[in-house]
Amino acid sequence: MVGLGLTRLEPLRSYAASTVANSGSEGAAGGGPATGPFSIAALRTRAVEAARFIGDDGLAHELSEVCCWAPAATAIRQRPLDVQARGAAYFFQDFPGGDELAQVLQFSNNTTWRQPRFRFDPDNLVANHYTQLQKSQRGVRTEVISPDKLNGAGLNADLGLLLDRASGERLAAAADRAEPMWGALSIFSGILLDPTTDLTQRLSPSLSLSRAHDRALARMASVRYSQVVIGAVQRAIWSDVLDGANPALPLVQLTAAGYLPLGEEDGRFIILQPAGARLTGYRSASA
Repeated sequence: MVGLGLTRLEPLRSYAASTVANSGSEGAAGGGPATGPFSIAALRTRAVEAARFIGDDGLAHELSEVCCWAPAATAIRQRPLDVQARGAAYFFQDFPGGDELAQVLQFSNNTTWRQPRFRFDPDNLVANHYTQLQKSQRGVRTEVISPDKLNGAGLNADLGLLLDRASGERLAAAADRAEPMWGALSIFSGILLDPTTDLTQRLSPSLSLSRAHDRALARMASVRYSQVVIGAVQRAIWSDVLDGANPALPLVQLTAAGYLPLGEEDGRFIILQPAGARLTGYRSASA
């Protein structure tokens, strides 16, 4: 069943290829259910309806012709943020955790590492992350680091997003979310392509790839970003069972503000700022 891994990572494109349909079902070749509200055809139709709902016939026409979610992400991103928010809310209204999924879509689809469209205080978001994890942050300080200052830091950091086996089994027993999980992950596998590509391109000139720890970070960075977003999506789908707690969502907001959370390591919650610019106006350790 799709989603039982709950933030365990595989290569990003594998999420799009995941299937909950029987292999012999008509229409199952692209993965996912062959019919119903979370089938490929239904999701495409809902995207067109969402564009018409916000009064954007041009976007509706674009979305009716795209073959997959990556070009759809580009078309949506070109619209004003408030328009995107209304369209996302309409699109996800029938998904479990639809309100959270709409937020994740808006933040992730507008994530750029050089000139972020959002501004958030990293300390507040990290504190919110710990609160939703129901974990004390005492003794842990937020530290924002540019790529040239990492020197191997963050390679052993823990984001704390992985649910234990018992929690995963409890969620699976509580409700069958295979089809909406597949639908959401298939969408976000396309949404994440541009931010992950941009992150890799942003880091490569900044790191000394002759050093082993820099090479390891370059390999890990896009996976860590995907872990944050996929974790937020999966927890959103199970939000009613998880009492609305989504500790990945503040981290998605961090990435939308141009930071890559690496996690807790040696009493620090390490955040990488891929653009490498010195911050002003924040209370975090690098400011």
